Amino acid sequence: MQDAVSPAPTLVQVRQVGFAAPLAWLARGWKDLWRQPAASLFYGVATAVAGAVILGITASLPYLFAAAITGFLLVAPMLAAGLYELSRRYLAGEPAVLVDSMFAWRRNPSGLVGFALLSILAGTAWQVASVVIVALFYKGPAMAPMAMMVEVIVNPQHYLLFFVYVCAGGFLAALVFALSVVSMPMLVDRRCDLLTALSTSINAVAENPLPLALWAFILMLLTGLGFATALVGLVLFLPWLGHASFHAYRDLVE
Repeated sequence: MQDAVSPAPTLVQVRQVGFAAPLAWLARGWKDLWRQPAASLFYGVATAVAGAVILGITASLPYLFAAAITGFLLVAPMLAAGLYELSRRYLAGEPAVLVDSMFAWRRNPSGLVGFALLSILAGTAWQVASVVIVALFYKGPAMAPMAMMVEVIVNPQHYLLFFVYVCAGGFLAALVFALSVVSMPMLVDRRCDLLTALSTSINAVAENPLPLALWAFILMLLTGLGFATALVGLVLFLPWLGHASFHAYRDLVE
């Protein structure tokens, strides 16, 4: 039988939190991670394997390799739905097993499918934008993706490309963060429509710019470390951040 879902009003109030709140979210997420480590780490392993496949496919495509990394980050909130469901069950005192968490989408199918489509659209848009930016601004010789990335970073000739790429990617990442930081766990926790979840997420960011800027930095730092360790670090970092993100939502939303 499908679990009951907490109703959500059309207008959802958000709370203000302290600047150090992200550290508390990390602490609670860490505790959830080790309640059932096999279930949580399953999502980390699955994500790392999926990331390796994506990067492997684009390894010989200089125009898509860097975009694949960024696009992977854009859809990461969608991949953590099962982790949100585990944390929700822990807080509610409900039985929490891996199989149940894998069907988290059944709690709010229309909202979660809508968010998934939005995430795919954002990732696809970035792939296209990345190809266009590189085609317009890269003037060097064709080379392997990693060598090309290093060339763009260290060679002053490509500083305009680097600046445009970082600004465009940063803008899209900030927009996706503002839209998703609360909305995805909210869609798992409550029966609400996608627009309500997205607007609540934006309101939460508007009410807490500094704490959520710190939270965004922590997300980027740990995700970057995950990639720097050839995706091995993501096995631990993704479930940790997924659980912590659910606690962020619970603190930020009435």
